[in-house]
Amino acid sequence: MGKVLRELNETSMAIDPLQPVRSTTSLFAANEFEGTYSCLGCKKTITRTLLSGDVLGGRWGLNKACSCVEAEREAEEKERVRKYRRGQLEKIYARSILNETLKQASFDSFQPRPGTENVFKAALNFYENFESKKQGVMFYGPPGNGKSHLAAAIHHKLNQDGWVCLFLDVPQLFNLAKDTYKQGSKVTLSDIIRGAAECDLLTLDELGSGALTETEFKDILFPIINARQGKLTNFTTNLDLNRLEQWFARDKKGSPLDKDGRLFDRILGSVDIYENQGTSKRREDALRRMRGEA
Repeated sequence: MGKVLRELNETSMAIDPLQPVRSTTSLFAANEFEGTYSCLGCKKTITRTLLSGDVLGGRWGLNKACSCVEAEREAEEKERVRKYRRGQLEKIYARSILNETLKQASFDSFQPRPGTENVFKAALNFYENFESKKQGVMFYGPPGNGKSHLAAAIHHKLNQDGWVCLFLDVPQLFNLAKDTYKQGSKVTLSDIIRGAAECDLLTLDELGSGALTETEFKDILFPIINARQGKLTNFTTNLDLNRLEQWFARDKKGSPLDKDGRLFDRILGSVDIYENQGTSKRREDALRRMRGEA
């Protein structure tokens, strides 16, 4: 008896107490003790119930799984759905949508400079509290000061965590949409809009770049942003709010587009806005190269 107790004790010492211990067993059994188990995770013992009826009467059925098993099943189903959605998104946006610099962007590689403190803190906070966020973020400020870097860092971290995210600069979005009109295109404009509208996080980089056309506004940008009401969307722009409102108001020919500010109002209502006051790192790096310091 002493030997048996020692062996049992050694076995229990080898079990990770943080991992649920379960054994695969049949759903029905001949007695109430066959195939029952106790989960070391939630401490619940799964027992059997005597069934009645013409078909299963006299058999012992396994009761409802413990919370650990239920959580595992929910996580597996959620991951299955995410993989499917990510696969669908990759079919639509098959081409690379990030330049090489932004592919490497991370919070660790961001180089803080005076004026970037608040936007860096906001980006990190958005990532760390993503599931509870009700608003996206908009980073605005001069070119080259790290707005796109931080937006891409958020995108990468959430992608790594399993969320379905899409990062597009606005001119690229317009080009992808226009390509759908080419003969032989396997992607439709509806695919482009649906993919951007349904992802967990959409990042639109370089909002306000160039000049809008009526088609870009009415057929691409408005349907996407309108469809994302209630979903999280992040933006970066070099324009302050007054100039961004004017960008939406008229097309490249000066004709009215969003004169009532409907789309601009939707954007402002869906984001927390942060000004990046940092200077251009690209310009500073160029000056250092000119001086032979890099």
